[in-house]
Amino acid sequence: MTWKTHMVLGAIAGYCAYPSWKGSVIGATMALVPDIDQANSKLGNLMGPLSKMLQKGFGHRTVTHSWVILFLPFLLFGDSLAAMAALWGILSHLVSDMLVGRIQLLWPLRVGWLGIPVSKSMYRTVDRIVFYVAIVYIVIKGYQ
Repeated sequence: MTWKTHMVLGAIAGYCAYPSWKGSVIGATMALVPDIDQANSKLGNLMGPLSKMLQKGFGHRTVTHSWVILFLPFLLFGDSLAAMAALWGILSHLVSDMLVGRIQLLWPLRVGWLGIPVSKSMYRTVDRIVFYVAIVYIVIKGYQ
């Protein structure tokens, strides 16, 4: 998925966990974190050397797309609603990436990659559909 789609899905997920604008912001922000292992991603560009080190050392969709990353919200926010919003934001990223590709969820175990591998054109199509459906969902929920 693209960073925009991850952010929109993360905002929805964060709001579900912590129903406030803070939950949406935390979820949207944390939904970008797993792609820190890709130097040319939105967060990767901001993090520079750390991102390049993760990409070179582990590769994309490995450690930062695994169960290991699920501890990060609790390290950052403790046991709170903010941590739940962050967790749901990260989970939205992992699940959406599994819809258009594979991730190594059980890293460091080399038992295989989980997800649905799709062609580039299918990836773009699914990404656009998910993005626009999520935007419509936000608009509809905003009017309720």
